[in-house]
Amino acid sequence: MIKIEKPGTHKKGLKVLVYGDTGVGKTIFALSFPKSLALDTEDGYEWYENTDKAKNLVGIARSQSFDDLSDLLDQLDSDNEEFDTFIIDSETKIYENIQEALLDVEERRARKKRRDELDANISQRSWGKIKQLALRLQNAKLRLASDGVNVVSVAQSADVMENAGETMVKVGEKPDMHKKAKYDYDVKLRLFTKDGKYFAEVDKDRTDTFKKGEIIENPSYDNWKDKVEGKDNQGDVVKVDYTQSMEKSKKAYEAEVKTNMTFEERIQEHVTGLDKEAQQEFINQMVAIAGTKKIKEMSAEAKQEILEKLVA
Repeated sequence: MIKIEKPGTHKKGLKVLVYGDTGVGKTIFALSFPKSLALDTEDGYEWYENTDKAKNLVGIARSQSFDDLSDLLDQLDSDNEEFDTFIIDSETKIYENIQEALLDVEERRARKKRRDELDANISQRSWGKIKQLALRLQNAKLRLASDGVNVVSVAQSADVMENAGETMVKVGEKPDMHKKAKYDYDVKLRLFTKDGKYFAEVDKDRTDTFKKGEIIENPSYDNWKDKVEGKDNQGDVVKVDYTQSMEKSKKAYEAEVKTNMTFEERIQEHVTGLDKEAQQEFINQMVAIAGTKKIKEMSAEAKQEILEKLVA
């Protein structure tokens, strides 16, 4: 049963997304956050180690693998007093890693079917998997923030294009990452430079520190420090794990689907996941219960026993 709580003051981490072109200060902004543990996907943090710019950095992990990031997020919790901020630099490389891995799968499928692997594209099924993985990653970050840890995601920028007659023209920029991921952040900033100075345009700010469209010069953690460390953000943390909610929904859906499946469909689904030796063993066990391998000749009681003992 879902728990209902009364509104109150709880400690929570700030979730920030920054994006922009190369050289606009994205990493410097991220490193301004206190006691930071960073996932470096671009081999860029070596230039900052042992410098004043990285004085808040307490640890670095280096990988572009989605699985590595997912495992790392699962390990992190607020009981670890060594860090207050988790940085992902950059989300773009993680997203590209997922796409590259699934495209490689599509190419292998093409070779097995004797098709030209150069014609292989990411299938609708694989795009669905990308969406699933992106949601899993976002839920892990939400859990971490609910533990009171700041989460700073860095992304490269991608052009937003629109038709203008017979040509396409650039009308803006967006973070180069899964398109729905951006909605889960409290603060979203587009970083840019002008006349040798560093700026941020506010796309979103749930803390009401800045209004949408405001321009901040030399943006850093200090701009939101009062909100994060102020008295209105104190107290106990309220641990939220939407990954568990997703798993609960998944199990409920699977149970509902199985309830509506025929006996033949349940058997076919189960057998499909077995190798030939295991399939034969399953058939032998089924015959031992029902006295036949012909489904039409099986009694309702035998079918129920097979589902409970061999399939469920």
